[in-house]
Amino acid sequence: MFWKKKKNNEIVFWSELKGLPDIVPIRESKHFIPDWFKKAPSFLPEDNELISLPTVKRCPGFIDFLKMGYIIPAWCDFHLEIGENGCKVNTPQNAFSGEYHGPHQFKDYLPEHAKKNIKLAFKPACPWKVKTPKGIKILQLPTLHHYNPDFYAAGGLIDTHIFHEINTVCIFMRTGKFFIKRGTPLSMLIPIRTEEFDVVIREQTEEDADAFGKQVYAITSVFNSKMRKYNRL
Repeated sequence: MFWKKKKNNEIVFWSELKGLPDIVPIRESKHFIPDWFKKAPSFLPEDNELISLPTVKRCPGFIDFLKMGYIIPAWCDFHLEIGENGCKVNTPQNAFSGEYHGPHQFKDYLPEHAKKNIKLAFKPACPWKVKTPKGIKILQLPTLHHYNPDFYAAGGLIDTHIFHEINTVCIFMRTGKFFIKRGTPLSMLIPIRTEEFDVVIREQTEEDADAFGKQVYAITSVFNSKMRKYNRL
């Protein structure tokens, strides 16, 4: 009897910091749904839920995205004093550190309107490493829809099959004193399969129109339509 070789779908995060995987682990994004989204009502109090349009709370585009991938939370407290000419970083102990990119490394090359909204690119020394199967890379994104008032993570793509470091670069938008509490979401990690696709650009066909027409009918022919019901259809 021949056994089919099991496909490697394992994504491994590891850290040299003792206790980190138990105390402040990287977790699925669904554990970091922002409070504003949790508190948002599905309908306004005065609405009739049968016939009224729902709020963003029912939007599958938001729901699915907020549950996608993983979140890196801050592994320690960071206190930053950001001025026009640099940054002073304080952490609870010497095991935690961070550095910043000077303007000549990033900011100086941006469009003028973007430079006004960037004061510092802070790179904490991340204690996490990651390994993915061949053909899988990690797309690092800011924690979109969390609306952190102080910083956002720079986006990038990491070939984590061969390069295992995770460098989250936090873009601060103003000067002053800032406190990043341990556990604060820093960036979002989304595994993606980097295969090539045959892309076709064309005008609509009768088959396209038929498929879209069925979609429109399925969704608009009932009150309070839900995309999940359409998926099942």
